[in-house]
Amino acid sequence: MVRQPLWCTTLIKHRRTVLLMKITNILLIVIAGISLLMAGCVSDELTTEQIAEQMREHRNSVQEYTYTMVMTDMMRNETMVVDLAYKNPGMIRMEYKEPVEVAGQLQVSNGTCMWMYDPGSNTVRTVTIPEDAQMNETLNARFIEELLDTCTIEPQGRAVFEGRGCHVVTATPKDADAFATSMRLWLDRETWMPLKIDTSQNGKLVMRVEYKDMRFDSEIPVSTFEFEIPEGATVESMDETTVMPEMTLEEAQAEVTFEIKEPDHLPPGYERGMIMTVPVSASDKGVIITYTNTTEEDVSSSQLTTVQLIESPYNESAERPVPDDGDVETVWINGHECTIMTMQGMIGETRVLQWDDHERDFMLAGALDREAMIRIAESI
Repeated sequence: MVRQPLWCTTLIKHRRTVLLMKITNILLIVIAGISLLMAGCVSDELTTEQIAEQMREHRNSVQEYTYTMVMTDMMRNETMVVDLAYKNPGMIRMEYKEPVEVAGQLQVSNGTCMWMYDPGSNTVRTVTIPEDAQMNETLNARFIEELLDTCTIEPQGRAVFEGRGCHVVTATPKDADAFATSMRLWLDRETWMPLKIDTSQNGKLVMRVEYKDMRFDSEIPVSTFEFEIPEGATVESMDETTVMPEMTLEEAQAEVTFEIKEPDHLPPGYERGMIMTVPVSASDKGVIITYTNTTEEDVSSSQLTTVQLIESPYNESAERPVPDDGDVETVWINGHECTIMTMQGMIGETRVLQWDDHERDFMLAGALDREAMIRIAESI
């Protein structure tokens, strides 16, 4: 066995010591780096108060922007796509892309006047925006103020959407009587504008809104928010001073896909009043029929005692909204299960009955007593 010289053994020991020191130093540097990174992550997570403060501080930070809004109704499995441009104060242009039933429709506002164009019927509806309703702050500012006033905000960490870093928060209504609805928002870290919003009801996702291809402060020409009436188009004014023609039951029936039902029984003095159709999805319309108490001479009293019947196409997957702690009971209307919600308002109790007959969904609302509302529902 050949023995190593003493100098060689000493050198090997020295090299081992140096190597050990280097490894130790590297480990210390790595550990220090990880510690700093962890410290940075902890300190960089915002509290609820800091989130709210940043949202308020940045509510008017973006004065003009464009994006494509993709709104998906999870309950009906329908998607609406809209290209939107916004310029402060209050200038908006919305062009509907999907579904095919609304593709090409436009909604344009220069801040003082609004035009709504339907190319299918070549009809333009115009509205003069009252001075007290004109916007002096950005659309995002109004959204943020209403959100912070009505909801409790809780931070949920960070994420990336469409390549942009986001703060993720949840928003739940402060009102204990509100429906069990909550929102999850992805807020852009730079501008604090929402890039994605998920709305859930009773823990189930019902609506998703995504803001894609977002462009901030893109110097949009003012001419984008002006509208030229197409040749041969029918123009209808919707100003408050303009008396809108009343819709007949036959006209409403022509606009919906189901047979409209009416009650055979109404309390004494009640007569059918206003009829109107409203969109309930991207492709379907519902109808609202108002029944007015004609024995009330006072207009305010007459309005407070009105009964409204809302009918829409039957949606098997839709869940009826129920307040967290409201007065709710179940009854049977002509063999169909019906929920009755009783809600206390400033002017007394309001009852809302909801049921379906597998062809249409019904909602009957009014301030009449329980028995009177049930009797109206049973006569439909």
